[in-house]
Amino acid sequence: MHAHETPSGMVMIKIGRVDVSLERRQLFLEDRPLRVGARAFDILEVLIEAGGRLVSKETLFQHVWPETVVEESNLQVHISALRKLLGEDKDLIKTIPGRGYRLIRSHDAKVCANEAPAHPPRPAEATASSNVPHSCTPLIGREQALADVTAALGRAPLVTLVGTGGIGKTQLGLEAARGQIASFDEVRFVSLSAVERPESTLRAIAEALALDAVHAGASAERLIQAIGARKLLLVLDNCEHVIQEAATICEQLVQANPHLRILATSREPLRTRIEQVYWVAPLEVPGEDLVPDEILKYSAVHMFIARTRARDPHFRADSESVRLIGTICRRLDGVPLALELAAARVTALGIRELVAQLDNRFRVLTGGLRTAPARQQNLKAALDWSSQFLCKRERTVLRRLGVFHGSFQLGEACAIAACEDLSMGEVTDAIAGLVSKSLLMFGPCGSAMRYYLLETTRAYALQLLAEAGESETLERWHERYVRTHSTLEDEAEAPATRYG
Repeated sequence: MHAHETPSGMVMIKIGRVDVSLERRQLFLEDRPLRVGARAFDILEVLIEAGGRLVSKETLFQHVWPETVVEESNLQVHISALRKLLGEDKDLIKTIPGRGYRLIRSHDAKVCANEAPAHPPRPAEATASSNVPHSCTPLIGREQALADVTAALGRAPLVTLVGTGGIGKTQLGLEAARGQIASFDEVRFVSLSAVERPESTLRAIAEALALDAVHAGASAERLIQAIGARKLLLVLDNCEHVIQEAATICEQLVQANPHLRILATSREPLRTRIEQVYWVAPLEVPGEDLVPDEILKYSAVHMFIARTRARDPHFRADSESVRLIGTICRRLDGVPLALELAAARVTALGIRELVAQLDNRFRVLTGGLRTAPARQQNLKAALDWSSQFLCKRERTVLRRLGVFHGSFQLGEACAIAACEDLSMGEVTDAIAGLVSKSLLMFGPCGSAMRYYLLETTRAYALQLLAEAGESETLERWHERYVRTHSTLEDEAEAPATRYG
């Protein structure tokens, strides 16, 4: 793939035997124009401007269908049409399974000085320093978080955004990366969600960096050598399922290049020596008994209304609706994914019925974007993704903690979750693991620490408890514990009786 200029002065890009004019949005084969659809040409233009780098499916959807939700099959149809036009050179459009596409250079293309375009390149071609996807929706309620992450990148070579599934780590990371494009020679986004084997992590990073020399035999040493001393910001998204490899690679890369910064997202910290962890909190939710004007000040409410209006521009929230929206945001804990899924149901159910259905949230909140990863298609899938990284003991303790309605201390958790078959030490270790994996929330209360489950996580834990056949046993155990400790507290508070 290379550029050349025709006698008429038109700049053409050669892909195999086909010439492409971006200016005229036309394809030519031996000076004969080829019929190409507008969407297909849009896709080809994005692939050309990527300069041989991987273009994710998400990026193509954002560029070609920015305001429309379409099936993935639409993209495949247009890719097939482009390959048909390329004929025997169809393999120059390479599919990266589960990730996207690359327009690779023709094996016999030679770029000569006299073939260079006489006119300045288009702006998109001249700026090849970033593959970070464009934002199609505003980031709501994250102004302080964005400032904190930006400041952290100035202090630490590795910053990891940690939080529960659907909390918005990826969107916060992408927005932070966009703000850093001018500060780095290159900003590269690497989605690790499609990496099925941990040993493929290095290859995924090499492909995102367009390091062809590393593809054949990916190793940390070759990757370090290929990156060199670049002033590079590397965004590694969804590290949790390849966390050991991600941690090792990050530490090696940072130690080899003082100009490198890495921004990672994960449901648990990477636990390296060079890491600064930033816990991504839920959006702010209104308390009960607030008037509508006060409810509208909260970021979770802003997001819910914005997502609802994106689907129904005529949506208007009266005073009653605002109060119900406050309830929705509160019961969904201000988690952005849950709010998006709920907003998708407003058109069909209405606000009042949506609130009534929240007790069945895993059945109702399933209307995720078709282009989203499978784990974000519905609320239960997000929790299933997190649950798969738990050991058997952590999974057992999680479901048993579902009997707590509010916050609890470590001693209470150990007394209930042990339930005759686990030791206190085993429960303590499991709780530490659940905190690390963002499934158990925590916060100080004086000199002690209190823990709690988000309402959606608690609903999931109770579902697991029922599936394990432990619901009645744990409820009796919890009631007995509460009754016993209430009696002890009453006795301790009772005034002493004097005799004689």
